Amino acid sequence: MSSLFDLSKFTPHGFCLAWDPGLVWLLAVSDALIAIAYFSIPAALLVFLRRRRDLAFKPIFALFAAFILACGTTHVMGAVTLWLPAYRLEGSINALTAALSIATALTLWPLLPEALALPSPESLRLLNEALAREVERRDEVAAQLRDSEARQRLLYARTPAALHAVDAEGKVIDVSDRWLDLTGYTRDEVIGQSLFRFYSAASQSQAHATFAGLKRGIDAPVGERQFLCRDGSIRDIELVIEPERDSQGNLLRIMSAVTDITARKEAQAALHAAEERLRHALKMEAVGQLTGGIAHDFNNLLTTIMGSLELLQQRAALDDRGQRLASNALEGSRRAARLTSQLLSFSRRQRLAPEALRPCEVIEGIHDLLARTLGDGTALDIALPPEPWLLLADRNQLEAALLNLVINARDAVGGAGHVRIEIENHIVGATELQGADLLPPGDYVSVCVCDNGTGMTQEVQARAFEPFFTTKAAGAGTGLGLSQTYGFATQSGGAIRIDSAPGRGTRIAILLPRAASAGASQPAALPDLARDGRGEHILLVEDDTLLRHTIADALRGRGYTVTEAADALEALEHMDRPSPSGPFALLFTDVVMPGGLTGVDLALQARQLRPDLPVLFATGYSSAATLSAWPDPVDLLPKPYSPEQVAARIAAKLDMNEMA
Repeated sequence: MSSLFDLSKFTPHGFCLAWDPGLVWLLAVSDALIAIAYFSIPAALLVFLRRRRDLAFKPIFALFAAFILACGTTHVMGAVTLWLPAYRLEGSINALTAALSIATALTLWPLLPEALALPSPESLRLLNEALAREVERRDEVAAQLRDSEARQRLLYARTPAALHAVDAEGKVIDVSDRWLDLTGYTRDEVIGQSLFRFYSAASQSQAHATFAGLKRGIDAPVGERQFLCRDGSIRDIELVIEPERDSQGNLLRIMSAVTDITARKEAQAALHAAEERLRHALKMEAVGQLTGGIAHDFNNLLTTIMGSLELLQQRAALDDRGQRLASNALEGSRRAARLTSQLLSFSRRQRLAPEALRPCEVIEGIHDLLARTLGDGTALDIALPPEPWLLLADRNQLEAALLNLVINARDAVGGAGHVRIEIENHIVGATELQGADLLPPGDYVSVCVCDNGTGMTQEVQARAFEPFFTTKAAGAGTGLGLSQTYGFATQSGGAIRIDSAPGRGTRIAILLPRAASAGASQPAALPDLARDGRGEHILLVEDDTLLRHTIADALRGRGYTVTEAADALEALEHMDRPSPSGPFALLFTDVVMPGGLTGVDLALQARQLRPDLPVLFATGYSSAATLSAWPDPVDLLPKPYSPEQVAARIAAKLDMNEMA
């Protein structure tokens, strides 16, 4: 190292220049300026490299900077050697510079193809412009995609269908507005929540099973569930399920369309209820037709028996024992007549005399009878509204119905319990279903009898109104009480309802139409005693031969002249030809007869021949429609009747006609 700075053996370079000041300083200043320029180049490269860290070929830049720095140092040494002969140091620096120059050249040539491959500024400009256009196009596509996604989200939300989407864990991803309207929730209350919390308890197990099957790859395209709405109500729904899976079949999400089928379920339930009501009505109508027909035939037989017994009692030759036997037989016939009357009430063929009644007065009128019927061990309460409405019904039939219900209540409580009669004003709406019948909308008065007795099973309730059906012990009841009450209620334009269960007593309500106003009159009472006839000619029309002969004999015994006819055609033949007994003073005819013509048809044709002819009808079974064809007030004698009753009605009819 000391040899590098050994200057004693050499002569400064200025000596060669004869120490010409101008030349020496020219070379010194030139070398200094060149050195400064060389030194500034590595500094600029260093700044450039630090600011462009992404620049390629950094090693060649560093090597080139070292080479330039070495070149600058050689010029510094050229200025120094003008005065100091440090030629060894200058040679070393020149050697280093030569090495760096060779290394730079060797490094540069292999990189030349890559450097040539670099784009030119113009290419870069064009590339940048193309890149800018591509970026702009992609921005437009991204904006369109965002708009499309926004429109899809809006379409999903605003679709009229109720939709929901859940992820593979069953959490809600999105729901439509219609879904929110259906359930009453807000979107914030739903998103991210488990879908199962929105199902009713009855549907959750089924929903979990379906979801587990979907995760195992088992699809369930359609299912029924129940939604639990925000207000606590339950909605029946139908789900159409569409799972989304990846290429391996793993469940990604589930899309479902929800249809509200609550109204359909309610309609199906209403249809089922209507079918049940129809079956019940048809059954009751069929039983009513049967019992009505039986009652009609029995009425004819009972009328014959009762008439014959009464005529037999009038025989002077009958001793005391015979009178007693005839009386017993007559009392049995009257009891049988009451049974047929109950059957007619059930079949809605009983002749009613509806009037506007105050329910409080009806109950007060029979309160003592009801209390005696219940006995001392059963309490009787009456509950009345502040202003009870008037009801429209036959008073006698209503009293009989109340008595039947109270007797049943007494038997249900076993003689030691509580019976309550309730009167309520009841309004039936347009869609209100009342038990087995659909009552027309309107105002009704409900007359209820309640007890705290044993109650009825569903099976007993289903047969409670059938004739002769009873749960009482043999001989304790006929099974006609509720049947009679049912017929009375339905024939009056109302209905009867049972609310009962074993162990909680029974509540039976009779709904009767509300009356517009009071003031209906009772039918005229029959005279206690019938006067004898004065030879008046009576046309008796009755298809039952035994009954016709019995009544004819009774009327003849009373002093009447009687012409008998088995049907309407035979009666018209008698009217068309002169009779030795003179013209007919009265037509007494049964309503229901064979041959195609009813008693009303006969009376209408008879009136054409004799407009002033009085007509008295008799029936044991006839519809209101048949009697409605008669233009005048119907004077009707219900079967079974006694000869005394027939004579009294005929005498009253004839006397009234004479006064007119």
